[in-house]
Amino acid sequence: MPTPSPTRMTTDMAAISRGRMLIVGGGSDIARFVGEHFSKAYDVVAPGRAELDITSRAAVEAYFAGQAFDVVLNCAGSLYECEILESDPEQWINDISVNLIGCYLVSRAAVLGNQDVLLVNLSSTAAFNAYSNWSSYCISKMGVVKLHAALFKSGCRIVTLCPGAIDTKFRRSTGVINPNVMALAQGCQPVIDAIEGRYASGDVVFYRKDSLVVNPPFLVDGV
Repeated sequence: MPTPSPTRMTTDMAAISRGRMLIVGGGSDIARFVGEHFSKAYDVVAPGRAELDITSRAAVEAYFAGQAFDVVLNCAGSLYECEILESDPEQWINDISVNLIGCYLVSRAAVLGNQDVLLVNLSSTAAFNAYSNWSSYCISKMGVVKLHAALFKSGCRIVTLCPGAIDTKFRRSTGVINPNVMALAQGCQPVIDAIEGRYASGDVVFYRKDSLVVNPPFLVDGV
């Protein structure tokens, strides 16, 4: 029987040791940056909206059927800009569906598929503000923080990130001028750190340009 070459054995072991990472919101700049960073360490799957409708329970459960992931990064997002009294209810509710309900459905399915999965969910510094023309976004992102608390108390491995403005096409689409916008690499670094285990499960990471606080004191109920 032929002896496998050392190169082949090394390749086979690398394939066995590679984890699986799901990045939800695969078309976003953050998803692409983080996916590329981890492309050698993980088998990265980054479905777009057409491949995975995270607002649909049936679609999420069908997607996860028969497969499990070691890391799930929830970075899909929707932002509807409008004052509440002038808003279109369908568009307002869509922010809740994408940002909160989608995060819940994906997190739930991921843990049911693998109880040791690491969840990395993206909220926002906007979760702790009440911008009158971003109401659906702010509310949904605060919901993500509370979802984090419930999942952590249920024994799940989870880190939630609350970034400020990052230079992405998502941010640029708002037209908001912000002198403190982080470059994409700077904005993604805490996400990378979370996946690499530099934060403890249960941590909420609140960060802006040149400022980062883990578990800031204004969090209620510990998380």
